[in-house]
Order: sequence, then C-alpha cells, then structure tokens
Amino acid sequence: MSGEKESCARIGRGRFNRSSPFRRGVGADRSKAKVAVIGGDAVGKRTLVHRSAFDPVSDRFVATLGAKVSKKEIVLPVRLRDGTFIDLILWTVNPRALTKRESALLRGTAAILGVCDATRMQTLEELDGLMQTVRRTAADGPLVLAVNKWDLSGERQLQPDDALRFAQAHAADCFFTSATTGENVEAAFQALGEQVVRHRREKTQEIEKG
Repeated sequence: MSGEKESCARIGRGRFNRSSPFRRGVGADRSKAKVAVIGGDAVGKRTLVHRSAFDPVSDRFVATLGAKVSKKEIVLPVRLRDGTFIDLILWTVNPRALTKRESALLRGTAAILGVCDATRMQTLEELDGLMQTVRRTAADGPLVLAVNKWDLSGERQLQPDDALRFAQAHAADCFFTSATTGENVEAAFQALGEQVVRHRREKTQEIEKG
C-alpha cells in the first residue's frame, strides 16, 4: 500500500508550466470536451473552477439551471508529441439537480472532476453516491478526484489512504488540492485534458480494429 500511496501523492504534486510554448499553440489542432464537476455542498467545486478557468457566468445560474458553464483551456503536454489543444467545458453541477435533470445536464459528458472536502469524511461517501448517478449517463469517461481544502491540515478527517481507496475503486487519478492556495489545481485540470484525449484515441483504435 505504501508504494501505491506514494504514487498517488506523486501525481498530486504535478505542476503545469504556464510559460510552456505549447500553451500558445499557434496553428495547433483544437477539440472540446464537456466535463461534469460534481461533489456535495460546500466542497469547493465553484472555487476550484474560479481559481483556474475563464468563468463569465454568474453563480446565480447554478440555482436557476442546476449547473454552471465555464471554460477551461488545457494544453496537452509535450510527451503526447503532437501539440494538441483541448478546451474543457466545465459544468459545475448542483448535486440536488442530478436527480431532477440527470439526462439533460450530463448528456455528452466526456470526463468527470469529482470534488470532496478533506475536512469532512462524509463528502467522500456522498461523492461515491453521486458517481453512481453520473455513470449511468457518462458510463466510461475518465475521472479525476480532487481532495479539496488539503491546506487545512489541522482539520482533516480524510487521510491519503481514504482517497487512494476511492481512486482505485473508480480508476481515477487523485490530487490533493487547495482552491485557496491554488495547490495542484492546474495539475488536476491538466490530468483531465490528458485523460480525455487518451480515452478518445483508445476508442478510435477499438473502432478501427472493429
């Protein structure tokens, strides 16, 4: 378990280089992907999006529509070797809206950012239930887990092993984030962009193999 824990922590410490020339990507191909940002109340979903995304829509639309749309530009890393760009269209979903508008809000979802609160263990349990709802529509899209408020070390109820077990159960990458300090926020969104592209390429290869 210790080696797996170290691996999870190492993923969470990843950094995205804002000065990379691939961020400019002149002439690069672009694609889009819808990402459902899910989690319980007050776990920091909207704060994470505010921290890292172009976010032109007022928060009042969350209560009105059940979700809020923001845009996050992700530049795939050099190791993919093609300079591809992807725009993540982030849908921050009110958890109470999932039961009422499941098909409308989640239709076309390509990936999921699941957010829990490190200071409240029950938010990880709640996220597990939300995942079951989301998977009925976004059956096989990649998932990234953001264990938010990790900077509040004195108030943590959730330990790294708890996050690791959840991540293993859902085949997810996990990141220990702080929307307050910005720790690992870019890394989590970067991982989402990478996973979406890999997932799409795998699907295309499966179709071509027939």
